[in-house]
Amino acid sequence: MTSVGLFGFGRIGRNLFRILHGREDVRIAAIADPAEPAALEYLVRFDTVLGRFPDLVTLRDGNLYAAGRQIPLRTGAQANALAWKELGVHTVLEATSRSRRRSELQAHLDAGARRVISLAPPGDPPDLLAVPGLTDGRVNEGQRIVSNASSTVHAVAPILKILSEAFGIRRAIFTTIHSYTSQHRLADVPAEDKRRGRAAAENIIPQESRSPVMLAEVLPELSGRVTGYAMNVPVANGSVVDLVCWHDRKVSPEAINEVVRTAAASDRWSRILQYEDDPIVSSDVTKSSFSSIFDSLATMTLADRVSKTLSWYDSGYGYAHRAVDLLGRYAALERAGAEIPA
Repeated sequence: MTSVGLFGFGRIGRNLFRILHGREDVRIAAIADPAEPAALEYLVRFDTVLGRFPDLVTLRDGNLYAAGRQIPLRTGAQANALAWKELGVHTVLEATSRSRRRSELQAHLDAGARRVISLAPPGDPPDLLAVPGLTDGRVNEGQRIVSNASSTVHAVAPILKILSEAFGIRRAIFTTIHSYTSQHRLADVPAEDKRRGRAAAENIIPQESRSPVMLAEVLPELSGRVTGYAMNVPVANGSVVDLVCWHDRKVSPEAINEVVRTAAASDRWSRILQYEDDPIVSSDVTKSSFSSIFDSLATMTLADRVSKTLSWYDSGYGYAHRAVDLLGRYAALERAGAEIPA
């Protein structure tokens, strides 16, 4: 069993909690977040997107109890007083959604954790930038500081890889369209990022995307050929990547759809990529565990060399599943290592 510490109990942290709380192979050993304990307990029980928590959740004597399991809850000033060794934490899931420097992530290891998986784009190069389907063969037991990249990278990278192998890609540009988040505002307020200070429920808000840099690392053959940006729109959940590619070889909507449909059924992509042939909208992908849901009805081409595709995803739930998958990969490697005679 792997014991984990959740550092950050916001949207991603609570998605992780829902996925992990009933597992027998993973134990949530501790949760750390600066917010008030009663507020955290309430947000576990009631969630606008995920609905009510399916089991009894209570708060008592500095511990969160869920389905009969006791979980130490470190809040306020104690949240940053890392004590992972004392709490028996093996792996920290850093779920603050902030890009961290290696020195910041190293602090978790210095506090007794064996590994830290950051659920955010890295501030410094990690031991591994993990993107499912592309970096699986690079995972090794010795990696201590790992980034789970971003939900956008997880969504667009499989499509880029599949289309590149089938038709070649000369250039690609994407727009990722997200629901608004806790980093946005309900009313116009002063902010360092002026656009992000505008009322999120009333505006489409363009944002810089950090995804092209990460895509260049995991798809080096496309380095310098891919760029993109992001927009936040007034919906509660659901994201989509609008990808336009210029190809080396001729394309058609039928050919692209067949290539993606076949890939989605393969061992490499089947847990990550879903092929969809129904007319879905953003709310239909809520609580989907897939990283990329390919919308076959939206595929378009222009002059047989340019394609336009849509890929949907739940940027919290699907992304959290990939972190759990990564946790399982490392656990399997460590078990295998323990079984090898000295």
